[in-house]
Amino acid sequence: MPEPDDRYRALRRLPPFPAVATKLLGLLADEDVAIKKVVELIKVDAALTSELLRIVNSPIYGFASRISSLQNAVTLLGFTTVRSFALTVSMKGFLHTALRIDLLRRIWRHSLATALLCDELSSVCSTNMGRDDLAYTAGLLHNIGSLGLFVAHPRTYGEVLESVNGQNLLEKERQTLGIDHCDAGGWLARNWGFPDELRRVIITHHHPPHDSKFELVDLVRVAIMMTDTLGFAFVPPAKESTLAELR
Repeated sequence: MPEPDDRYRALRRLPPFPAVATKLLGLLADEDVAIKKVVELIKVDAALTSELLRIVNSPIYGFASRISSLQNAVTLLGFTTVRSFALTVSMKGFLHTALRIDLLRRIWRHSLATALLCDELSSVCSTNMGRDDLAYTAGLLHNIGSLGLFVAHPRTYGEVLESVNGQNLLEKERQTLGIDHCDAGGWLARNWGFPDELRRVIITHHHPPHDSKFELVDLVRVAIMMTDTLGFAFVPPAKESTLAELR
């Protein structure tokens, strides 16, 4: 079994998470941030700017006139939507370095489905964290460790994903790579400057609930189970004992 330090060294060789997305996470952690600061940050990323303008002018939103100003786009979409969209675009760019497109698509579909379900659940489930606007982000990034391990070790991690079920994934990761995706994700989140709240979700989303408070990570756990049940699992889901733990 490889030493964990060897695998952290492999993670250090990953391309950095897009700087604009990371800075946007920090900036929007302040609920009173000025819209001008958000616009100035997004403007430095031409691809993100063009994608935001494309989406705000799409039939999904149906605005009467064409939106050509980035500031107007951010104002109309709102900070939560802008952050969610920026992270989604950035994640897709980050993952272009992976080799196994079939497995990558499976992980990405799981992350995106979890994010969408977290967003829906947050409207009816109030958490004790008081930051339900982070629900989509937490769902999208909860498996960043799996994505990181996959990009760092595409062949080896691909074999791990193809040989496990939902009950022994963490154990198989540790046996094969010396590290599991929760620890890998926590390391990446810390080094990429993610907010502490998101880092806790990334590290603990496989931990059993330990108190009566319903927190952001609990919302993510419920969304993961729903995602798996709907057919978007990236490994075969755990048995119903996992569901019983959350009841």
